[in-house]
Amino acid sequence: MKPFALTAIVAVLFHTPAWSAEAPPLDSIKAVAGGYAKQLKSGLLEQMSKNGPEGGIVACSATAAQLGAETSAQTGWSIKRVSSKARNPLAMPDAYEQEVLNGFEKELASGKEDASRYEVVREGGVRYARFMKAIRIEPLCLTCHGGNEVPSNVVQKLSEKYPHDIARGYQVGDLRGALSVKVKLD
Repeated sequence: MKPFALTAIVAVLFHTPAWSAEAPPLDSIKAVAGGYAKQLKSGLLEQMSKNGPEGGIVACSATAAQLGAETSAQTGWSIKRVSSKARNPLAMPDAYEQEVLNGFEKELASGKEDASRYEVVREGGVRYARFMKAIRIEPLCLTCHGGNEVPSNVVQKLSEKYPHDIARGYQVGDLRGALSVKVKLD
Protein backbone atom coordinates (compact mmCIF):
# COMPACT_ATOMS: atom_id res chain seq x y z
CA MET A 1 0.00 0.00 0.00
CA LYS A 2 1.24 3.50 -0.81
CA PRO A 3 -0.29 5.88 1.74
CA PHE A 4 1.71 8.79 0.36
CA ALA A 5 -0.63 9.28 -2.63
CA LEU A 6 -3.73 9.58 -0.49
CA THR A 7 -1.89 11.69 2.10
CA ALA A 8 -0.82 14.10 -0.65
CA ILE A 9 -4.38 14.43 -1.95
CA VAL A 10 -5.72 15.02 1.55
CA ALA A 11 -3.00 17.57 2.34
CA VAL A 12 -3.89 19.62 -0.74
CA LEU A 13 -7.61 19.48 -0.05
CA PHE A 14 -7.37 20.29 3.63
CA HIS A 15 -5.04 23.25 3.83
CA THR A 16 -8.06 25.15 5.21
CA PRO A 17 -10.20 24.30 8.25
CA ALA A 18 -12.80 21.55 7.87
CA TRP A 19 -16.12 22.55 6.39
CA SER A 20 -18.77 23.05 9.03
CA ALA A 21 -21.72 24.67 7.30
CA GLU A 22 -21.14 24.00 3.62
CA ALA A 23 -20.75 20.67 1.90
CA PRO A 24 -17.28 19.96 0.48
CA PRO A 25 -17.04 20.46 -3.28
CA LEU A 26 -17.86 17.32 -5.24
CA ASP A 27 -14.38 17.39 -6.80
CA SER A 28 -12.83 17.14 -3.30
CA ILE A 29 -15.07 14.22 -2.37
CA LYS A 30 -14.25 12.46 -5.65
CA ALA A 31 -10.51 13.04 -5.19
CA VAL A 32 -10.48 11.45 -1.74
CA ALA A 33 -12.81 8.61 -2.77
CA GLY A 34 -10.80 8.01 -5.93
CA GLY A 35 -7.54 7.94 -3.98
CA TYR A 36 -9.02 5.41 -1.56
CA ALA A 37 -10.31 3.21 -4.41
CA LYS A 38 -7.03 3.41 -6.34
CA GLN A 39 -4.94 2.44 -3.32
CA LEU A 40 -7.31 -0.38 -2.44
CA LYS A 41 -7.19 -1.81 -5.96
CA SER A 42 -3.41 -1.55 -6.21
CA GLY A 43 -3.10 -3.24 -2.81
CA LEU A 44 -5.43 -6.00 -3.97
CA LEU A 45 -3.46 -6.57 -7.15
CA GLU A 46 -0.16 -6.56 -5.25
CA GLN A 47 -1.41 -9.03 -2.63
CA MET A 48 -2.89 -11.35 -5.26
CA SER A 49 0.31 -11.35 -7.30
CA LYS A 50 2.40 -12.16 -4.20
CA ASN A 51 0.04 -14.46 -2.30
CA GLY A 52 -2.66 -15.56 -4.72
CA PRO A 53 -6.37 -15.30 -3.91
CA GLU A 54 -5.68 -15.67 -0.18
CA GLY A 55 -3.77 -12.38 -0.39
CA GLY A 56 -6.79 -10.85 -2.08
CA ILE A 57 -8.97 -11.87 0.84
CA VAL A 58 -6.62 -10.02 3.20
CA ALA A 59 -6.53 -6.94 0.95
CA CYS A 60 -10.31 -6.77 0.64
CA SER A 61 -10.85 -7.11 4.38
CA ALA A 62 -8.02 -5.88 6.62
CA THR A 63 -6.33 -3.56 4.13
CA ALA A 64 -9.63 -1.93 3.15
CA ALA A 65 -10.54 -1.32 6.78
CA GLN A 66 -7.09 0.11 7.54
CA LEU A 67 -7.19 2.38 4.51
CA GLY A 68 -10.69 3.58 5.45
CA ALA A 69 -9.55 4.32 9.01
CA GLU A 70 -6.47 6.22 7.78
CA THR A 71 -8.54 8.26 5.34
CA SER A 72 -11.10 9.01 8.03
CA ALA A 73 -8.38 10.11 10.45
CA GLN A 74 -6.91 12.45 7.83
CA THR A 75 -10.19 13.94 6.62
CA GLY A 76 -12.70 13.52 9.44
CA TRP A 77 -14.95 11.83 6.88
CA SER A 78 -16.32 8.30 7.02
CA ILE A 79 -15.27 6.30 3.94
CA LYS A 80 -16.07 2.64 3.40
CA ARG A 81 -17.47 0.08 1.02
CA VAL A 82 -21.03 -1.16 1.51
CA SER A 83 -23.07 -3.91 -0.12
CA SER A 84 -26.55 -5.42 0.02
CA LYS A 85 -24.76 -8.78 -0.11
CA ALA A 86 -22.08 -7.98 2.45
CA ARG A 87 -19.41 -10.55 3.14
CA ASN A 88 -18.21 -8.64 6.20
CA PRO A 89 -20.92 -7.45 8.63
CA LEU A 90 -19.09 -4.10 8.85
CA ALA A 91 -19.99 -3.51 5.20
CA MET A 92 -23.73 -3.63 5.79
CA PRO A 93 -25.41 -0.48 4.44
CA ASP A 94 -27.33 1.93 6.63
CA ALA A 95 -30.87 2.93 5.53
CA TYR A 96 -29.62 5.75 3.28
CA GLU A 97 -26.97 3.55 1.66
CA GLN A 98 -29.47 0.74 1.04
CA GLU A 99 -31.85 3.14 -0.67
CA VAL A 100 -29.05 4.41 -2.91
CA LEU A 101 -27.88 0.85 -3.68
CA ASN A 102 -31.44 -0.03 -4.74
CA GLY A 103 -31.41 2.99 -7.06
CA PHE A 104 -28.03 2.00 -8.47
CA GLU A 105 -29.39 -1.48 -9.26
CA LYS A 106 -32.20 0.07 -11.30
CA GLU A 107 -29.90 2.54 -13.05
CA LEU A 108 -27.40 -0.13 -14.06
CA ALA A 109 -30.15 -2.56 -15.09
CA SER A 110 -31.50 0.11 -17.46
CA GLY A 111 -28.14 0.15 -19.26
CA LYS A 112 -26.39 3.03 -17.51
CA GLU A 113 -22.62 2.42 -17.41
CA ASP A 114 -21.95 3.95 -13.99
CA ALA A 115 -23.88 5.39 -11.07
CA SER A 116 -23.13 7.85 -8.28
CA ARG A 117 -24.97 10.23 -5.99
CA TYR A 118 -23.94 13.27 -3.98
CA GLU A 119 -26.34 15.21 -1.80
CA VAL A 120 -26.81 16.83 1.58
CA VAL A 121 -29.23 14.98 3.85
CA ARG A 122 -30.50 15.36 7.39
CA GLU A 123 -30.24 12.30 9.62
CA GLY A 124 -31.25 12.43 13.27
CA GLY A 125 -31.30 16.22 13.16
CA VAL A 126 -27.73 16.44 11.80
CA ARG A 127 -26.76 17.49 8.27
CA TYR A 128 -24.40 15.27 6.30
CA ALA A 129 -22.93 15.41 2.82
CA ARG A 130 -23.27 11.90 1.39
CA PHE A 131 -21.47 10.56 -1.67
CA MET A 132 -21.81 7.06 -3.10
CA LYS A 133 -20.30 5.53 -6.22
CA ALA A 134 -21.29 2.15 -7.58
CA ILE A 135 -18.73 -0.68 -7.54
CA ARG A 136 -19.21 -3.17 -10.35
CA ILE A 137 -17.79 -6.66 -10.58
CA GLU A 138 -14.68 -6.90 -12.75
CA PRO A 139 -13.17 -10.17 -14.01
CA LEU A 140 -10.60 -10.25 -11.18
CA CYS A 141 -13.42 -10.05 -8.59
CA LEU A 142 -14.79 -13.43 -9.72
CA THR A 143 -11.82 -15.15 -8.07
CA CYS A 144 -13.61 -14.66 -4.74
CA HIS A 145 -17.09 -13.40 -5.68
CA GLY A 146 -17.95 -15.64 -8.62
CA GLY A 147 -19.91 -18.87 -8.73
CA ASN A 148 -18.48 -22.24 -9.67
CA GLU A 149 -15.23 -20.67 -10.88
CA VAL A 150 -14.13 -19.82 -7.32
CA PRO A 151 -11.31 -22.26 -6.47
CA SER A 152 -12.12 -24.70 -3.65
CA ASN A 153 -9.25 -23.46 -1.46
CA VAL A 154 -10.67 -19.92 -1.74
CA VAL A 155 -14.18 -21.14 -0.89
CA GLN A 156 -12.73 -22.84 2.19
CA LYS A 157 -10.82 -19.71 3.32
CA LEU A 158 -13.85 -17.50 2.78
CA SER A 159 -16.10 -19.92 4.65
CA GLU A 160 -13.69 -19.91 7.60
CA LYS A 161 -13.36 -16.12 7.69
CA TYR A 162 -16.99 -15.33 6.80
CA PRO A 163 -19.27 -18.21 7.86
CA HIS A 164 -22.39 -16.29 6.77
CA ASP A 165 -20.94 -15.15 3.44
CA ILE A 166 -23.54 -14.26 0.81
CA ALA A 167 -21.19 -12.30 -1.48
CA ARG A 168 -20.86 -14.97 -4.17
CA GLY A 169 -22.49 -15.84 -7.45
CA TYR A 170 -21.73 -12.56 -9.20
CA GLN A 171 -21.04 -12.05 -12.89
CA VAL A 172 -18.88 -9.40 -14.57
CA GLY A 173 -20.75 -6.09 -14.58
CA ASP A 174 -23.02 -6.86 -11.62
CA LEU A 175 -23.34 -4.26 -8.89
CA ARG A 176 -21.10 -5.44 -6.04
CA GLY A 177 -21.86 -2.49 -3.79
CA ALA A 178 -20.72 1.09 -3.44
CA LEU A 179 -18.04 3.32 -2.06
CA SER A 180 -19.71 5.48 0.59
CA VAL A 181 -18.44 8.81 1.95
CA LYS A 182 -20.23 10.59 4.80
CA VAL A 183 -19.25 14.09 5.95
CA LYS A 184 -20.80 15.62 9.08
CA LEU A 185 -21.63 19.25 8.35
CA ASP A 186 -22.98 20.45 11.71
